[in-house]
Amino acid sequence: MIGVIWDDRFLEITFSHPMIRDISKQRLRKFWELIKEEPEVLFIKPEIADENELKLIHTEEYIQKLKEASEDQYIGFLDSGDTVHYPGMFNDLLLIVGSSNTAIKYSRFLDKIYIPIGGFHHAFPNSAMGFCPINDIAITVRKLQNGNEKRRIAIVDVDAHHGNGLQYILYSDPILKINIFAYDGKFFPGTGKIEERGSGKGYGYNFNVPLPLGTADDGFEEALKILDILYTYKPEYLLVLAGVDGHKEDSLKSLDLSLNSFNLLGYKISRISSDLKAKVISYGGGGYGEYSSLCMLEFIRGLKGIREEKDEKTENTDKEKNYQIQKIVNSLLESLPSSFEQR
Repeated sequence: MIGVIWDDRFLEITFSHPMIRDISKQRLRKFWELIKEEPEVLFIKPEIADENELKLIHTEEYIQKLKEASEDQYIGFLDSGDTVHYPGMFNDLLLIVGSSNTAIKYSRFLDKIYIPIGGFHHAFPNSAMGFCPINDIAITVRKLQNGNEKRRIAIVDVDAHHGNGLQYILYSDPILKINIFAYDGKFFPGTGKIEERGSGKGYGYNFNVPLPLGTADDGFEEALKILDILYTYKPEYLLVLAGVDGHKEDSLKSLDLSLNSFNLLGYKISRISSDLKAKVISYGGGGYGEYSSLCMLEFIRGLKGIREEKDEKTENTDKEKNYQIQKIVNSLLESLPSSFEQR
């Protein structure tokens, strides 16, 4: 049984650029039609968060900016031209944070919970970025810690784009952060160097696995070997951003993944979390294409322990890409801090 946080209000929430807002909304509409027919799914209505919870990560000045933007009677931008604000937006932000709160509460009874909206990994404490007005995953980390910095929390951030805001916020925290994303040195947001390993107490806890643009299923499978780190770290909670914008038909095309890759990701997370008896809270992340909802469903089926291949597997014609990924993963696996097992 897997829990899915759901509110019909999700169907109207999107912070994407006006050119793809309809695509974003259509993604969740299609997802709802698919998931409500899926067996062994428990739908859970989310609560509304208290606005003070935003202060766990965001500055008071920025929160005030969000409230003021929400009162405007027109659509505009919170940043330089990516992240949209609209009338009543602030209440939707509290619903999104409340979704994570509800997931934490229900994790006492369910091992795996999926939130189809959220996973806003680009937002910074004082600014929006990349369709992300707040950083809900970072807020979830602080809620789970609840003053206990030694609680073992791991983040697996898989998306076409590097989670720059999330990395920035937690860079000095001794929390395992694995990021798998498309990268050529310039692709948005332009961050995610392998050498970025963390700072202070968090040094050695940050793992970036940049994928060459156009990476296919075989290269992605190679990248997922980095998840073996979880067996050494042994998290109590595993937060997973399962973005689906790496699909080969996504409108923001960067990778060449089929449905198989998203199912494989869910399946690996399911196996690892079961082995470690870790609780999983996962997020829908990015996805801006016709197949986004199907990718989400395949991830959920994988998370339920179902391994299936419903699509023709894609392969890198340039095998050098796979070699690059293998080299990166091997080097990172050889550089685990001794503090992993001491905490």
